[in-house]
Amino acid sequence: MDRAWKNFYDERMTGDIDLPDGTMYEMLLRAVKYFPNRSAVTFQGTHITFKELLYEVDCFAEGLADCNVGTGTVVTVCLPNIPQAVISVYAINKLGAIANMVHPKTPAAELRNSMKLTGSECLLILDAFLPKCTGMLEEIQPGLVIACKISDYLSAPKALGFNMTKGRKIPKIKTDSFYIYFSKLIRHGELIFQGKYEDDYDWDDPFSDKPEKEKKTYIRPFEPDAPAVYLHSGGTTGSPKIIQLSSANMNNLGAWSPQIVGAPDPFRETDKFPELTMVAILPLFHGFGLCMCMHSMLMNGINILLVPVFKPEELGRIICKEKPQLIAAVPTLYEGMMKSKKISRMKLDFLIACFVGGDGLPMDLKNRFEAFVAERGCHISLREGYGLTETVTVCAVNPEKNCRAGSVGLPLPTIDMKIVKTGTNEEVPNGEKGEICVAGPTVMLGYLNDPEATDLAIHVHEDGRRWVHTGDFGYRDDDGFFYFEQRLKRIIKVSGVPVFPTQIEKVLLANEALESACAVAIPHPYRMHVVKAYILLKDKSADESTKNKIKEEL
Repeated sequence: MDRAWKNFYDERMTGDIDLPDGTMYEMLLRAVKYFPNRSAVTFQGTHITFKELLYEVDCFAEGLADCNVGTGTVVTVCLPNIPQAVISVYAINKLGAIANMVHPKTPAAELRNSMKLTGSECLLILDAFLPKCTGMLEEIQPGLVIACKISDYLSAPKALGFNMTKGRKIPKIKTDSFYIYFSKLIRHGELIFQGKYEDDYDWDDPFSDKPEKEKKTYIRPFEPDAPAVYLHSGGTTGSPKIIQLSSANMNNLGAWSPQIVGAPDPFRETDKFPELTMVAILPLFHGFGLCMCMHSMLMNGINILLVPVFKPEELGRIICKEKPQLIAAVPTLYEGMMKSKKISRMKLDFLIACFVGGDGLPMDLKNRFEAFVAERGCHISLREGYGLTETVTVCAVNPEKNCRAGSVGLPLPTIDMKIVKTGTNEEVPNGEKGEICVAGPTVMLGYLNDPEATDLAIHVHEDGRRWVHTGDFGYRDDDGFFYFEQRLKRIIKVSGVPVFPTQIEKVLLANEALESACAVAIPHPYRMHVVKAYILLKDKSADESTKNKIKEEL
């Protein structure tokens, strides 16, 4: 295979790396060993160190285990970007369970379907969103529902302020059935954890095996290539699918993060590795947010700045205060940054790298953003990349020094990409358009309970390797830069988040008042696209209550 792209890598992208062999939890353990006192998670001004994060993870894992969560158990995580989401993912992974990541605002009916399809026995959900789901939960009777409060990881003054304002409007849950608060379960787990470890936890070597404390030893509950995460996507055909990813998938992508951002190797050159912060504004239920903004950073000792809701002025306030070096986002965010009055008034020379994906990057936006930051002392490229959930997320990214406008960049060192004639495995010459195919250690295990769809998406080519046929149309040039042209599948990207028209139409047509429905994308100056639904009513004289009911169902 012609891998001409390796000639255009940045200096730090050497391809020389110690690829990890372990679970996601074990990668966090390694980071704690090297960077115990560095900040790992920042949330609304609260800083949690790597050592503190691991302690919370271990305590929560004990709480879950005491509720019969173990190897193979599916736990649905229906949370925004808050510390409980991060803690939950690693605690679930430690136990050998599977994290089913879903949008926190998923309608009750869709959440029920997700939990049923994945066999989920446990749900983590924001307490504010729980009331809309209580009827559905009473119906399906999961083993455990864990309600999370925004205020749990706020500073005392902020928690008090929240609880006296927005928090007062959130109904309290009854904890006498299968409901429990996150804060109660993690403290219950802490008592169990302390009983096992007492005060003798070896932070320098969490894997240490001391004969007098055999019960303390960490035992890997499942192999790195076993299912660890379920993510929801439109598949390569535009029809909703559940993607199975392993710890190995996640780790093999995450290992390249330092080289991608141009930093030293955190484990070979620890004394030279700077303290870095990534803005984690992309949702953790999405591969881009979960792996690139969370796991890739934490496994390499990089702090993540959690942003649960994107508002330009709020983002401006956070960036002004925390001064993060790294941002990975969708085009919408960069438009918002330029609209922020706070950001427009400050120096941005602390920024090291900015990445964009999830939706096409308009050339005008790239040029305006680069000029915007340059005027404020930051001379970097807005680096577009390409990826899909079937390969965790990022497959290719533009280098900093050779950033090529209009291109989605170069494949990562362990990733191969090629263009094939649509509907075949036949590779086409450089410059000729066709379907983008991807192979490498990040390729998914497959779609959950859907071997036919898996076989349609993943083909074994003549080289014996598993290649994902992405359903995306594009081409590569002679230098190995790839270009995305259009999607062959029916998906609408709203602020970079995939929305499936068929799902919307299904909900609409379940209403007996409708004769037909069609959901389409329309351009939007800020979100890039929004969804507009055209409906045909059976009874043209239907009143407003019918229309309001339809809106509620959506």
